[in-house]
Amino acid sequence: MTLKLEVLRQLDLIEPSASGRPLFLAAASGLVSVGDYLYVVADDENHLGIFSRTAAQPGRILRLLDGDLPDEPKERKAHKPDFEALTVLPAFGAYPHGVLLALGSGSKKRRYRGVVLGLAADGAINTEALVIDLTPLYEQLSERFSDLNIEGAFVDQYLNLLQRGNKADDSQNACIRLDLAQVLNTITAQRQLEASALLSIQPYTLSEVQGVPLCFTDAAALPDGSWLFSAAAEATDNSYADGALIAAALGVINARGDLVYLTVLDNRYKIEGVSAKVEGDSLDLLLVTDADDPNQPAVLLQTTLAGYPF
Repeated sequence: MTLKLEVLRQLDLIEPSASGRPLFLAAASGLVSVGDYLYVVADDENHLGIFSRTAAQPGRILRLLDGDLPDEPKERKAHKPDFEALTVLPAFGAYPHGVLLALGSGSKKRRYRGVVLGLAADGAINTEALVIDLTPLYEQLSERFSDLNIEGAFVDQYLNLLQRGNKADDSQNACIRLDLAQVLNTITAQRQLEASALLSIQPYTLSEVQGVPLCFTDAAALPDGSWLFSAAAEATDNSYADGALIAAALGVINARGDLVYLTVLDNRYKIEGVSAKVEGDSLDLLLVTDADDPNQPAVLLQTTLAGYPF
C-alpha cells in the first residue's frame, strides 16, 4: 500500500531573506522539531527558517552567516554555504538545554562551515549564531569519500553524519559515527569539529529505482536505538549537479545497523528533512521538501508509519 503524504502547508515567510527574494523557503534540506518550534535549514540560504509546529502562519528567518548571496541561480549555487543537515546536541557547558547544529555539506571547500545556536527550555533559540569550522573533520572524510556530501545528522550516544551517495560507481551512502563527548568538548571551545572525533564509517546500499540508487537525505534517532531516514533516487553522478528525481523513500535501520524497513514513494516530493515522534506502535513523521526550483515553495508534509518498533 502506498504511504499517504499529507501537505500541511508551504514554508512561507513573513519577510524575505534579502530584497527581491521570495516570501518562502524553496530548498528545505534539514528539519528538527523542538517544543513548539520547527527549525528548517535551506541549502540555498544564509538563514534558518523558524516555524510553529501547531499554527500555520508564515515563519520567520534568523541569519546564520554574514553577507548576502547572489540572486542569479548559478552564482547562488556556487557561493551558497549549502546547509544540508540540522540536528540537536544535548546539554553541555554553557548550554543547559542543548544547541541546534547546522552543517554544510562539504561538497565544496566553501561548504566546510557549521553553525551552533543555543536553545532555551521551551526550545526557542536564545543565543547568537556561532560559526564552526568543519575543515579538520571534512578533510579527513574527503580522504575516504571522493565526493563528500553530508546530507543528514542525528544524535543517539554518538553524533552521526549521513554521507549521501549518487550514481557514480565509486560513490556510496554511509553513516559516519563521531564521539559525542569529544564533539561537545571542542565544538564551542575550539569552534571546530576535530578529525579525531571520527570513530567509524558504515557504508549502506539501500535499493535502486529504475537503475538509480536511493541515497540518504536526512535521519532522526528513535528511542529503541534505531533510526529513521529519508532518501532520494536522483539521476546525477556528483554532489554538485541536481538531477531528475526518480523516487523518494523512507526507511529504518535498527540498533545493530541492519536495514529493517524501506518504503519507496513516488517522485512528487524530494524529501530532504525528517522529524519523528513515537505514538504507541506508530511513528508520526514531519517531512520537508526541496523541488530544486527556486520559484517553487518547499512544503511541510506529514505521514504515519505503523508497526514500530520494526
